[in-house]
Amino acid sequence: MTRSWPTIPVSIAGLLLTAGSIVLLLDLRIEADVYGLLGQDDEAVGLFDRLSSATPGLEELLVICDQDDVLDRDSIDEIAGINGVKAHTRSYLQSGKSPVYGFSLEVDASDWHETKPIIVQTAEVLEGAATHCGLTGTPAIVYEMQNRVDLDLRVAIVLAVVFVSLLFAFVYRIGLLAFFMMIPVGLGIAWGLAAYSLIRPELTLLAATVPTLLLGIGIDHCIHMIQSCRYAMTHDKLPRDRAVLVAWQRMLRPITLASLTTAITFVALTRANLSGFVDLGWSGALVTLGVYVACMGLLPLVLLYCPEPWMVRNAAFEKPVRRLAPLIEKHGVLISAIAIGLAVLAFFSASNLEMLSDNHKLETRGLQSRALQDRIAEEHELSTSPLLLLFDNPDDSIELLAATDRPTDINSIMAVTDVDGLLQVHPVSNPFIRVDYDRMIAELDSWIAGEGLGHWQISGAPALNSRIDELLTKDVPRVLPIAAVAIFLVLLIGTRSVVLPIVILTPLFLALVWLAGLMSLLGIAVSAVSIAIAPLVLGIGVDGGVHFFASWRRHEGNLEEVFAETGLAIIITVTTSIAAFGTFVISESPSLIRFGSQASLALAGCLIVTLTLLPTIARRFLSPRPEGSS
Repeated sequence: MTRSWPTIPVSIAGLLLTAGSIVLLLDLRIEADVYGLLGQDDEAVGLFDRLSSATPGLEELLVICDQDDVLDRDSIDEIAGINGVKAHTRSYLQSGKSPVYGFSLEVDASDWHETKPIIVQTAEVLEGAATHCGLTGTPAIVYEMQNRVDLDLRVAIVLAVVFVSLLFAFVYRIGLLAFFMMIPVGLGIAWGLAAYSLIRPELTLLAATVPTLLLGIGIDHCIHMIQSCRYAMTHDKLPRDRAVLVAWQRMLRPITLASLTTAITFVALTRANLSGFVDLGWSGALVTLGVYVACMGLLPLVLLYCPEPWMVRNAAFEKPVRRLAPLIEKHGVLISAIAIGLAVLAFFSASNLEMLSDNHKLETRGLQSRALQDRIAEEHELSTSPLLLLFDNPDDSIELLAATDRPTDINSIMAVTDVDGLLQVHPVSNPFIRVDYDRMIAELDSWIAGEGLGHWQISGAPALNSRIDELLTKDVPRVLPIAAVAIFLVLLIGTRSVVLPIVILTPLFLALVWLAGLMSLLGIAVSAVSIAIAPLVLGIGVDGGVHFFASWRRHEGNLEEVFAETGLAIIITVTTSIAAFGTFVISESPSLIRFGSQASLALAGCLIVTLTLLPTIARRFLSPRPEGSS
């Protein structure tokens, strides 16, 4: 066996790929700006960037102090002299209110890499000023959010490795094999991210979750391979070298098919309108392929050279999993009826699902800089993120400032220096709530039309937030059907059957319906991360069905043997994926918490339908045929 496996060429290829990946990954950065979801090519982002770069103080770094504290002139001058700070733009000093000092920047206020040294040096100045002051404004919020996401992602991937390893070690009672199994998975993730870095130098908020996400998927491939190898050694009585080759041959088609369905799901996300989904799609697809190549090429080496006793130890839960077969044979119809009934109830409940219209607060919730901005809004009646109203004719902006019948939803309007025709509009209501934003825009439109003024454009952070909502509305009915059709076509070709893809996919939609119904029942709104989860759950959840029916064909419908070879592997693989996603639940980032919790619940639903509905449907409506027959 060792001679038949190309050990030396595979090892050399792996080393070369790894060395090249390390070089490429050194320049890959994580970008946590929520508006990175739109991408720099978006028209709304382009307008906002042009206005920000042309206008001092439009996106300021703000210092806010306690009411009894005032920054001394030396501290103000020291901050204004920091490299990258353009000027001390303005101060808000009113009796009984917190002093606020604004500093305009020469760099992009939303670029964490450029603002980091400015914020760090400003914080040092404030520490030496003997005052109780804090930092806020777009630069401070992006900086704090970046640090939080950075830490959350690092902690999540470490915890995912620990949880998955402990789970594997507990079930198979082989702790060291769990460690060695991580090597091809980790290398595959690195290869995929290196390939992605050739397309984009940054990982946006959603794309940065890919390493943790693909850790669970890669472990799935390894577990199915190891379980098949164990089955060949203990059930078929094959020597270890022969069992590894047999397991590789048995798993080649289902693992290839599972990897393709997952990759094609990510590719479907590249058809989304949101740039953040596109980044997630490309990074996920490339990392999926990298993990597939690494697992299929390097895992046999691990199995060939690990101590043989590791492969034949009794695994926990093997007997209980075998007992599921007669239980499903006896009560499968009843279980299926209950599952479908719950899905019907969940479907009607899901009709009340709401779209989250406050993406900005979703990302900034819990940040100290955000709380300080809210304090400014409350005390000084200035919006933390004003709307930017730009007229084609600058004279129109002057006329609007002079108009007296201002809508009640507008607190104040101020002219912006250096850009003719640009006004800052400070609303009374929260402009990040979609219904309030739409009402305010309608009132502005009516007011401007009533004054007989010309063409105008709206920009600013609330407008970007509204743009995200707009694109999300388009992506909801677009991405999921594309993913479903793409997966169906891959399964159609891979299984050479029209019926099997329908059988595999239909129960998975039940899991998504259950999730939607539960979210509606708990009052959880749909957000950008929720929409990303739906196609991913299809792509990941379909893997269990692929492996189930591959084993079903091999054992010609013997459900007990199917569960003996594949049942435990399916349970462990989905559980490891849930563990990987579940690590996000302890994050501080609200988006990552939603991503982890909702994906974990959806995958738990996929596990239930895979172990109950698929065997019931297979026994009653499908006649098994050996794998490889036509």
